[in-house]
Amino acid sequence: MTRAQQVRIIAWWEFNRFVKWRQQFIGIAVMLGLSAMIGGVTKLITGARGKQVEVAVVGAATLGFPLPDVDGVTWLPERYGDAEALRAAVAADSVGGGLIIAADGGGEVLVRRKSAWTTRVAPAFTLAHQAAAFGQLPLSAEQRRALEAPFAVRITALGTGGGASAGSSRLYANILLGIGLVVLFNGFASLFVGITGEKQQRITEQMLSMVSPQSWIDGKILGLAAAAVVGTVMMVATALVAFLMLPRIFGGSVPTLPPPPTELGLLAMIALVTLLGTAMWFAFMAAIAATIDDPNSSPRGAMLMIPVLPTTLAFVLVSRAESTVAQVLAIFPLTSMAVLPVRLLSTAVPWWEPALAIALLAASVWAFRRAAGKIFAAGVLLYGKEPTLAETLRWAREA
Repeated sequence: MTRAQQVRIIAWWEFNRFVKWRQQFIGIAVMLGLSAMIGGVTKLITGARGKQVEVAVVGAATLGFPLPDVDGVTWLPERYGDAEALRAAVAADSVGGGLIIAADGGGEVLVRRKSAWTTRVAPAFTLAHQAAAFGQLPLSAEQRRALEAPFAVRITALGTGGGASAGSSRLYANILLGIGLVVLFNGFASLFVGITGEKQQRITEQMLSMVSPQSWIDGKILGLAAAAVVGTVMMVATALVAFLMLPRIFGGSVPTLPPPPTELGLLAMIALVTLLGTAMWFAFMAAIAATIDDPNSSPRGAMLMIPVLPTTLAFVLVSRAESTVAQVLAIFPLTSMAVLPVRLLSTAVPWWEPALAIALLAASVWAFRRAAGKIFAAGVLLYGKEPTLAETLRWAREA
């Protein structure tokens, strides 16, 4: 049996080990059912009206404008004659709440206990006060509209496709990156279980006499990555069906999908970076998993969060995509999957930068894959202890 055949058989076994089609479709049905239930409850909540609260007001005549409408509040402007009487009434729970208007502006809301309607009072009074102030100025309706209108700024990227198509490309690029991250986190758990489980079975030693450790780890990486891709595709498809169908069921407005992207070359480059980055992190985590003796107690399980760090850096660098730091991180293999797309979508990037980043990512995939094979070959024979960092680095250098 050739090495390629060994890798294919192991990959197919690992794939079928974690992908159970019946359970996958049952999971989709459950997710759609839960989505429909959540949508129905959400519609019921948003359509429900809260209980009206009677709020007595003292000093309403000093406002200079009518009391504004506030959802869930009924104003009682003439119920009590002064602030002290109102405070006593609220304290005795004779009225739902109170509002004392100060002569020099502002007001004080009185309640016996925390109430949701209080957060809606200040915005409503602010808008009413602004409208009254505008009304006192010698302005025509046209001048008032001109003052209230925001200053419109339109950004047009000449030669790169601007407008809605650029926004669409950015959205699809973000979707690609999001799918890559979901694949990673879907696969890491099964990757740790699939690799560390072999170290706890004595039959592993017999397997090593028939299959090389490198072929074994290659098959595991391919099979478990494929299983993670299938799980992610099922999840995305379910979310898309719920996104498009639930509004039809509950009578809401059906959302429209963004127009097809026009910057196909840019998206293809981001897709390639995402693919290579996902493969690199899978190989990296395979190497880490090969050093773990028991995934339930090993502190090295926290290393699952390492891929989150580049994504965090990418969010920080969105407004600084033209900086030298962003350029370096866009080329460095451990961060390029998240940072390079930010630069490609935010600023002009020289041609050699993505080319170098892709080459380094491909080299990193090969290096981490080789290191994972060497570490797995040595680590799978260790019982009762995890290799130290020095031992792990020495095995990786031998790759």
